Amino acid sequence: MKPGFIMLESMRNHAQSWLAKLILGGVALSFVLWGVGDYFFGDKVVPVASINGKPISGTDFYRAYERQLGAYRAMLGKQFSKQLINRLHVKENTLQTMINRDIMLDVANNLGLAAPKSVLISTVRSNPSFQSAGRFDPKRYQMLTRNMGFGSEQDYENDLRLNIMVNALQKAIIGSAQASKSEIRGRFNHDYEQRVLAAIVVDPASQLNKVTVSDKEAKAWYEAHKNSYMSPLKIKVDAVEINPRKLAQDMSVDDADIRAAYEKRKAEFLQPEQRKASHILIRVAKNAPKNVRQAARKKIESIQARLKAGENFAALAKKFSDDRATASKGGELGWFKADVMAPEFNQAVFAMKKGDVSDIVETQFGFHLIHLEDIRPAHQASYDDVKDKIKDELLQTRASDEAYKLSQDLDDALGMEDSLKAAAASLDLKVFHSGFVSQRDAEVTPMLTDPEVRKKAFSTRPGQPVEIIETSDGRFIAVEVLERKEPATLPYEQVAGKVKSNARLDAANKKALHLADAIRASKGKSLDELAQQYGQAKYISKPVRSNGVGDRASWLNRDILNRAFMTPAGAWLNSSVSVPQGYAAVRVEKVIAPSEKEFKQQRENITRQVLKAKGEARFSRWMASVRKRYDIVTNAQALARY
Repeated sequence: MKPGFIMLESMRNHAQSWLAKLILGGVALSFVLWGVGDYFFGDKVVPVASINGKPISGTDFYRAYERQLGAYRAMLGKQFSKQLINRLHVKENTLQTMINRDIMLDVANNLGLAAPKSVLISTVRSNPSFQSAGRFDPKRYQMLTRNMGFGSEQDYENDLRLNIMVNALQKAIIGSAQASKSEIRGRFNHDYEQRVLAAIVVDPASQLNKVTVSDKEAKAWYEAHKNSYMSPLKIKVDAVEINPRKLAQDMSVDDADIRAAYEKRKAEFLQPEQRKASHILIRVAKNAPKNVRQAARKKIESIQARLKAGENFAALAKKFSDDRATASKGGELGWFKADVMAPEFNQAVFAMKKGDVSDIVETQFGFHLIHLEDIRPAHQASYDDVKDKIKDELLQTRASDEAYKLSQDLDDALGMEDSLKAAAASLDLKVFHSGFVSQRDAEVTPMLTDPEVRKKAFSTRPGQPVEIIETSDGRFIAVEVLERKEPATLPYEQVAGKVKSNARLDAANKKALHLADAIRASKGKSLDELAQQYGQAKYISKPVRSNGVGDRASWLNRDILNRAFMTPAGAWLNSSVSVPQGYAAVRVEKVIAPSEKEFKQQRENITRQVLKAKGEARFSRWMASVRKRYDIVTNAQALARY
């Protein structure tokens, strides 16, 4: 008998955007720990690390790791996957963050740092996540701290107090950085200097008619690149699907059950107040230079004056608003609930009366004028309004429960039968039989269209246990691999045409690169003369900065920009560069120094950037040096359990 296994790895994402912000807001080192209790691991709690002999328990790590995973689920949505989490080293980074946090708390305590109650209260009350209509909401605070896994507000505040201490220490170290005038000027010159670049790009396609490949050369290419000419892996499978949507078609729900669900969930169907508004936006960043912000402010004030003089709001929005998505509709934003818009915008709208036009409101996007068009008061949705919705949800829940039960029954049957076919027959489940399919074929093959199912099927060998996979849309699919054809080198005769084509393309690429190198070696000729001599395209950039601002041409890739800003005017880059159009021979035509006027405008911003970079580097060095004073031991075997 082959044992059966059930793999129910689909994780549903119910995180809201405010929660993601709350989780990831502030300093990365300062996150709150939550999760299941010690009962989850029972007596098997094993430290994943220790600091001077003080353990970081598996339970504490599990709480922190689950919280980080929750944050990534909220941010990534459907893009979330275990593979991505592993590539990002979230597990390892979480542990190192916990170690750093404990060390910083120890240092903070030794220095006598503390978080005053006034700072704690201010931090809580100023957190937008705990506010409604711009004001601190005790009920919301209580609900969210419970949702975050804390037993009480006091538990949250105790942990927040520690985070404030850690943040204060980190900010003190970062804030101790100093920037000299030469460093600020150097950073400004690096960021704002412009260059004009010229290139002659040799297109490999232009060299194809100049290369030939003999049968002997093609066979030699084939021998050197056999791995490029393999047949695809193919498998033959039996599969069973348990689909709650299909199960729901044969189910019904009594009116009494729907009515009972409505009464039980009545509070859920309380529709919050909504408001309908339009706005005029003059866009400007909060960190924009003073003169730019003053100009934006003057523009919104002139629009405000025209409104007060009786001009139509929608007409002015169409003419002046920088929110192009709404300007064409007279600035109309439609209906929205509290806490949907930016906090300052929200606070203004929900303090207005119907028909009012606001004073100037500043948000992270710029300056707004808001017209409140209508108010839809909070109201209780009637039974008739939500009857169909509740019915569908009850059917979906019952069908999902039945699908899960069937998957468990199938799992049990797999442990008693010698094949998926026999196990399915014992439960009267239909089995799908495939012929040999490749991974590409499987994308349109019934039962194998789900990426996780497909991945599992193609990594399984005949005879291995059958697993039941829960897909992202709630289905359960079991796949048994019956036969497997491994990739094999295709005979030369079968791929001769493709081989010759690939060999010619390779020869043309080498010839194009050689030609680009020859162009760079040319002396005493203009770009036009070289382009004409070699019959290739010439490109001239606009004045461009090292970050690409100024010209987004596709041939101006990061490699070219990096090297061009280390090359003097009039000189060629020291090697030809691969670009989408071919191989580029690039020359620096002109270096344009930034103006003193621009330096004065950007000095404050550049100073902040330099101080931030130096402060973060200083903190990293400090953290590394402090860690050396602690005996840190990590338990790789314990960490691997998670």
